[in-house]
Amino acid sequence: MRIWKCAAALSFGLIQPVLAQENATPPWSINCSNLGTGTELVCEMTQSIVLSENNQRLASIAFVKSAGNDETEAVLTLPFGLLFSDGLTAKVDTSEVAKLEFLTCEAQGCFARSAVSSEWIASMRAGKQLTIEARNTNEEPITFGFDLTGFTQVSDLLP
Repeated sequence: MRIWKCAAALSFGLIQPVLAQENATPPWSINCSNLGTGTELVCEMTQSIVLSENNQRLASIAFVKSAGNDETEAVLTLPFGLLFSDGLTAKVDTSEVAKLEFLTCEAQGCFARSAVSSEWIASMRAGKQLTIEARNTNEEPITFGFDLTGFTQVSDLLP
């Protein structure tokens, strides 16, 4: 009987990760609101990089789109200590898709914004990883990686 329980426990333990992967929710969330103007629906899909040791958000990216508008905008929130003069480079897998400039810093961090081209969207739909490259104030490279799993399905929900 003990052997059976151990075998069942081992089998169940091995099956759980597979089931979790198959039913895993994409790392993207979507939120829509008309609070800005009261009449225009604006949706954003977001992903955040969260530090596991203290559950603090390190960086986030949002793709913002208004209903009836074909244009999409990327908005990044990044930590302090990045070199503004170098700006940011967005890459999907190994291909550069955009250059972004910083806007400002507030208590939540530093912000960058950019229009998103149809080529950028297409490459994210086909890619596995969106990487934002920057340099810190010591001019050392810093990268922020966003998982593109589920990007296509979630972005199809944007108006």
